[in-house]
Amino acid sequence: MKAKEQELQGKTHKNRVWNAIEKFGNRLPHPAYIFVILTVVVLVVSKLCAHIEFPHPNTGEMQHINDLLSKEGFLWLLDSMVNNFITFSPLGVTLVSMLGIGIAEETGLIRTAIKTSIAGAPRALVTAVVLFVGIMGNMAGSATFVIIPPLGAMIFKAMGRHPIAGLAAGFAGVAAGLSANLIVTQTDILLAGISESAAQIYDPSYTVNPTVNWYFMAASTVLLTIVGTFVIDKFVEPRLGAYRPEDDNSGEDASLTEITADEKAGLKWAGIALLIYLALLALTIVPKNGILRGENGSVINSPFMNGMVPILTLFFLVAGLAYGIRTKAIKKSSDLVDMWGKSMSGLSGFVVLCFFAGQFVKVFSESNIGLYLSVQGSEFLSKSNLTGPPLIICFILITMVINLMIGSASAKWALMAPIFVPMFMKLNLSPAFTQAAFRIADSTTNAISPLEPFMPFIIMTAIKYDKKAGLGTVIATMLPLVIAFVVSWTILLLIWYGLLLPLGPGATIFM
Repeated sequence: MKAKEQELQGKTHKNRVWNAIEKFGNRLPHPAYIFVILTVVVLVVSKLCAHIEFPHPNTGEMQHINDLLSKEGFLWLLDSMVNNFITFSPLGVTLVSMLGIGIAEETGLIRTAIKTSIAGAPRALVTAVVLFVGIMGNMAGSATFVIIPPLGAMIFKAMGRHPIAGLAAGFAGVAAGLSANLIVTQTDILLAGISESAAQIYDPSYTVNPTVNWYFMAASTVLLTIVGTFVIDKFVEPRLGAYRPEDDNSGEDASLTEITADEKAGLKWAGIALLIYLALLALTIVPKNGILRGENGSVINSPFMNGMVPILTLFFLVAGLAYGIRTKAIKKSSDLVDMWGKSMSGLSGFVVLCFFAGQFVKVFSESNIGLYLSVQGSEFLSKSNLTGPPLIICFILITMVINLMIGSASAKWALMAPIFVPMFMKLNLSPAFTQAAFRIADSTTNAISPLEPFMPFIIMTAIKYDKKAGLGTVIATMLPLVIAFVVSWTILLLIWYGLLLPLGPGATIFM
């Protein structure tokens, strides 16, 4: 008994910091009010710092903090308020995606598919699968933020595990593991183009192709899956404690019952419908002249990748319709509309949150405060006398801080690359290596960044499974994963550096 008490005390001591973070975060006002407060803070700071001028890192033109409490600033805010809301990217992505996912949920397809997939599945592999699917799903763009984390929560709940741990596994994959993948994605193409332009400041003939980080990012996918699985199973889920069904207001049935004959038939119909859909889709991308291919027959940088949100929406819609018709969950056309209305009604709180989050993100961007802070961080590093691993670690840490203020990877790299790529080239470090270090920092802190566009969606999903959950719950749950990811990923990069391994085909660490 005494040993058991000591073990319990040890667990409580280990969790003290994380519990304090969660408690403090959840004592904060509702996330909507937090965004209001942050917006007011930015407005006041923009007024107090309006005299600050600094050179733009790309053009050298003088910039200044924009006073958003001036007459011009107030008129801008008034004129852009509606646009700030409707252009907040998670809003449109989530609403469109739910047209398909909502039907798959309301007809019972997703639950039946989960029951089928986890029947007899090794419990130890579930976490790894959710993480791996989240990381690989990044090739589909922002739609994965709406699909994978909630699906992870549903799978964990169906297995009798804590759904917020499943939510964390999915969110860690799609957010903190954003840059990792086994294949070359749109992110590789986008960042390589920026890196090449920055490298040509130092060497006009230098080229950077999209595969320069391929080997390293493929290895990173395996690493993050292993590390994330260990942290969730050994730390995150035990800290969350036993799942309390009485706190659940998701309306989902947690029991795992035997699949009925109608459900099996419905799955068969859904499978046939998806095969037909995928065959038609293949006709648009497999032929070299397919209408969804890009210039020169490209698949990665193409209308197919750009249109992934509606493509995935149709994927779930087609499957859900076929399943619903066969199981008689959909008997008449009005049933479909009712299901859409029911699934959308559950997003009302998310839509409200998006309004205030959209204002904060746009106000922060318009103020130029984020740009100024990123320039200051860049200047600090460029003036330091650091070399080798200390320089790499310092660069990653500064980029992580900047990532908390500037969410877009391309916007951030467009600001930083012209400074750091030539600077590292002077130190004989290749643009491919600098880009790899940037991608580590750019990915890991997404899961705790207040400027992560899908953070409101993750918070609202957590509240479905725990009425007491809030921003503190999400941050306290994700922080161990973020720390583990950045430490292990940085160590992997330093091993790559020490062994002089190629980062991609023909991409070396040194010039």
